[in-house]
Amino acid sequence: RRGRGSSMKIISAASAALFCLAFGIVLLVSYPIANTHVMSEKHNCIIREADFNLQWRHSVEKTIWRESYHREKNTFRLVYTDLISFGAGTPSDYPIISQKDGVIRMAVNQKLKEINWTVSRNMQGQLSWNNTTWAIANELPDYSLVQFKSTYTPLWKIWWLGECR
Repeated sequence: RRGRGSSMKIISAASAALFCLAFGIVLLVSYPIANTHVMSEKHNCIIREADFNLQWRHSVEKTIWRESYHREKNTFRLVYTDLISFGAGTPSDYPIISQKDGVIRMAVNQKLKEINWTVSRNMQGQLSWNNTTWAIANELPDYSLVQFKSTYTPLWKIWWLGECR
């Protein structure tokens, strides 16, 4: 025969297991995850990948420029810039990493606290990361500001904000 004590032990063990499971779920959902927070007047979303590119058509040269960024702890690093020609606004003091098919890759290696990018349909601004391309300039009024911040966000808030598309 089981006594009252053994059924109380089973209930206590089940309660402890349930408490541990609930505590674990709360920890998992509230654990901060590194991401890039993208904000504009129409968008408030995150990019989980640490690497992304900004691409646009230069206003004077009419050629494509692409900047490659890497998210670090609370900052971004502009790793390199790809461009086709040198002209207005082109930095000339960065070393050239490569030249292939007319594209010049310049090592920049510059740290930025945040990125503030003004987009318009004319400059055809788009973001790309992990096989995803987002033509954000087509979705915003001309001369809209898009801000990028390196943040740590709990999983529940990432679910609420959503990932950028």
